[in-house]
Amino acid sequence: MMISFSEALNLLLEQLSPVNSEHIRIEDVSGRVLRQEIQADRDFPPFDRVMMDGFAMRVVDYSISRCFEVQGCAPAGQAAVTLSNVPMSCIEVMTGAPMPIGADCIVPVEETVRSANNVIVAESFDPVVGRFIHRSGSDAAKDEVLLRSGVLLGSREIGVAASFGAVELLVSVRPQITVIPTGDELVAVDALPMPHQIRQSNGHAIRASLRSAGYPSVLKEPLKDDDNGDALRRALESSDWLILTGAVSKGARDFVPQLLDTIGCRKLFHGVAQRPGKPIGCWLGPCGQIVVALPGNPVSALTCLHAFVLPALACASGLPLPKRRHVTPTDTLPGLSGMTHHLPVVLSDDGRARPAPTGNSGDFIGLLTSDGFVTLPPQGEVPNGLPFTPWI
Repeated sequence: MMISFSEALNLLLEQLSPVNSEHIRIEDVSGRVLRQEIQADRDFPPFDRVMMDGFAMRVVDYSISRCFEVQGCAPAGQAAVTLSNVPMSCIEVMTGAPMPIGADCIVPVEETVRSANNVIVAESFDPVVGRFIHRSGSDAAKDEVLLRSGVLLGSREIGVAASFGAVELLVSVRPQITVIPTGDELVAVDALPMPHQIRQSNGHAIRASLRSAGYPSVLKEPLKDDDNGDALRRALESSDWLILTGAVSKGARDFVPQLLDTIGCRKLFHGVAQRPGKPIGCWLGPCGQIVVALPGNPVSALTCLHAFVLPALACASGLPLPKRRHVTPTDTLPGLSGMTHHLPVVLSDDGRARPAPTGNSGDFIGLLTSDGFVTLPPQGEVPNGLPFTPWI
C-alpha cells in the first residue's frame, strides 16, 4: 500500500539516530557538522584596530591647522604606540595596527599630501572621532558563544573558530555509506556494452551527489538478479547506510524487497504516492542500519536521493531538516491527482521557475536542462510557493 510523500519522509526521519562524534583538527573539518559550542576566548577585536592606511590624529587639532607633523609609524603586529601631546602631531598607521594611544581619528592616506615629515589633510575631508576604528570588543565579548552545536562548518565558521584558538573541534562522524546498483543488464563504464546492455551510471551519479553533499561513500559492483543475499549481508556489516538502486518495483525480476526481508531487514515503507519514484522503499537492517532502495530509472533514482536520502543524512549528522527555498512558477502548475509531483525546473534570472520536464523517468540526459525540481503537492492542495531542491 502506498503512503504519501510526507508520511514516508517522516517515517524515515523518525528512525534516525544521531551519528557519533569525534575530535578533528581544524584543517580537516570543512563540511563537517559541529557538535560543541565555540566561545570567544577574549574580546574581539582584542584592541582598537585601525581600519585604513593613513594617519592617526586628534580631531581637536583641526581647529588650528591642516598641516600635521608625522612623529612615527604604527605597523600591524606591534604593540600600540602613544601619540605625543604636542598639538598638530600625527602617527602614520597601517590597516590592522593597534590605534595609537591618545589619537581619536584616522585620516586615510588618499586624503592627504605628504612632504618630508609633514602631511596636509585635504580641505574636502572632515575628520570624525572614531571613524575607521574597529573598537575593541565590538564584534564579540569574551566568553560569548559564537558557534553552536548543529552548525555546518564552512569557510565562515572555520574562520571564526580559528580566530578563537579552536585547534580541534568535536564534529559528527561521517556515516559509512555503501551504494549498490542492481541488474543483469549493467556493465562497467569502461566496458563495451552489448546491444542488450547499458553502462552502470546510477551508482556513479548517486555517489557523486553524496560526495558533493559531504558524505563519502563506497560504490560496489552491481548485484545480479539471482543474488542470494550474501553480498547485501557483507555490505550491511560494514555500513551505516545502504543505498540500492533498481529491482525495487513489483515486477517478476524485482528481487530487492524479498531479498531484504530474507536477510533480516524490517520494512518501514515500500511505495510512495509520488512521481517520479513511486517504487522507493526503506528498510531497517538487523543492527539498525538504514537501507534505502531507490528505483532503477535514473531520473527517479536521483530525485529520490535528493528528496529522501540527503535530507535524512543531514538530520542524522546533527543538522536541522534543510529548509528548501520556495520559488514562484512562471505558469500555473496543476498537481497530480492523489500524488506528489517532483517536477524538474529551470530558474530564470528573476528567480521564477520554468518547467523543464524530462521525456520520462529514464531520460537522464534531460536533467541537464534543469537546475533542480519543485515539489508539487497533490492536486487540490494550494501551496504557498513551491519548495525548490537544487541538483547536487
